[in-house]
Amino acid sequence: MYPFSLIDPPTLLLVSIMVFALTGVFMAIAARIRQERAYTWLALGALAFAAGWALNLSQWVYGLTLLTIPAAEILLLVFPIFLLCATLDFLRRPGIALTLGAAVLTLAFVFWVLVVFVNNETVPGAMTSSLNGALYLLIARLFYAHAYPHNLIGGIIIGAIVIIGTAFILRTVFLMYGLVFTDTLGPELRKQVLYTMLLIDLMGIFMLALCFPLFDFLRAETNLHAANTILTHLSERDPLTGIYNRRVFLARLDAELLRHRQSAIPLSLILFDIDHFKLVNDTHGHGIGDQVLQHVVATTHQRLRGKDLLARFGGEEFMVLLPETPLAAATRVAERMRTGLEESPALFRPVPPLRITCSFGVSCADDLTQSAQELLGAVDAAMYAAKHQGRNRVCTCRARDAEQGQCLPGDAQAEA
Repeated sequence: MYPFSLIDPPTLLLVSIMVFALTGVFMAIAARIRQERAYTWLALGALAFAAGWALNLSQWVYGLTLLTIPAAEILLLVFPIFLLCATLDFLRRPGIALTLGAAVLTLAFVFWVLVVFVNNETVPGAMTSSLNGALYLLIARLFYAHAYPHNLIGGIIIGAIVIIGTAFILRTVFLMYGLVFTDTLGPELRKQVLYTMLLIDLMGIFMLALCFPLFDFLRAETNLHAANTILTHLSERDPLTGIYNRRVFLARLDAELLRHRQSAIPLSLILFDIDHFKLVNDTHGHGIGDQVLQHVVATTHQRLRGKDLLARFGGEEFMVLLPETPLAAATRVAERMRTGLEESPALFRPVPPLRITCSFGVSCADDLTQSAQELLGAVDAAMYAAKHQGRNRVCTCRARDAEQGQCLPGDAQAEA
């Protein structure tokens, strides 16, 4: 028995064989479910690891043979090699074929050395431990450079891999120390320290195998969050212009109208429509028409505040929600938008410069406004008044005056 273990070495190896065999089966199932080839490498590596310890365990029955030492150590080395392949596959990095090619040559050389030194108590363990340590530290480097997300959990996992690799390197150092300074370490102390390191390594390697599903879960969560962000953007934004769509605008309008009724905070709307837009499409094609829409959005959006909401309300109709803005101020905003469009003709090659103008309607909520539909009706009436009065102008209409068609020119309201 050794101080830091509750079980003797053969029992520890037997438990390890069962644990890693079950791990291999679990990884094979995960590979089938997730369709992730990295799990296949993990399954093969875990099963090779279990087979290696099974051969190693047989030395208590058959003694030191070519199977119990060289073949067993080779199988134990296969696990970190396949773990490296799984890491490259999982991180979508190249180099698996190169890794396997180098591994075949290295394992052939290691097998030859182990056969030569099969009766040596130090060389086989020192060689395999140093190779294991180097492979685990390389895996840690790959995860550090390419894994995501870089958060506390990821850092803990990478740190655990570093600890495993370092433990193998320390085991090599201890073995070489015992080889050089044979009188300082007794056989019993040497055996106790080595099996204690073995216990730590086995626990660490098992935890490392389980790190891949955890990293896979973290990556899936990251991808899901990114997909949800994209879906949210697609559901809220107009795909052509990138501004908010009608659904988002109406939801925000209901919220701002409720705030207006509760606190009497001013609330205004601007509705504008591109003049003669159908003629643009019929004359120059819908491709130029799409560019005109984007030009109008870019030009008008520059005249708005950060809290104002610009949305595409229909084909060539756009709506602006202006919280905390009275009618006179909203009318001045609409006039700035109108003159901005008028003074910046859209240039679309090979089409000659187009003079793009819009007709603007402005309205505001008042004490008599009961619903969003009333406010929308008022701003719609104001915009059509601007159309009927010659286009390229601003007209205003309060919600209470919409039914009577009492819409005013924008300059009259802006001076109020």
